[in-house]
Amino acid sequence: MARKSMKDAAMAGTSVFDQIARGTSNTQDANNVQYVQNVSNAENTKSIQDVNKDGIPLTRLNLKIPVELREYLTIAAARTSIEQRRTVSLTEYLCMLVREDMKKHTP
Repeated sequence: MARKSMKDAAMAGTSVFDQIARGTSNTQDANNVQYVQNVSNAENTKSIQDVNKDGIPLTRLNLKIPVELREYLTIAAARTSIEQRRTVSLTEYLCMLVREDMKKHTP
């Protein structure tokens, strides 16, 4: 029996993921795919430090905050985006707030 193409599977209503799980899709072995042989191990990238566009080192912070505060921050960042006529992310907005607070409280 001939294998179905992804388009045929979609037309038949079968999931591409189901096909892949069963091994019935027309996918190549990843080791034989062009350019894959020369890919370095992802563990080598752990030493690379995140920096922003100004070259300032960045760190990750995981916040668990109330939903209403998250919603407020999202709206405030959008409002700031309109005022500054550029996109201001929620993260950038939080950094702006902390910098303002630092200016007030640092001699």
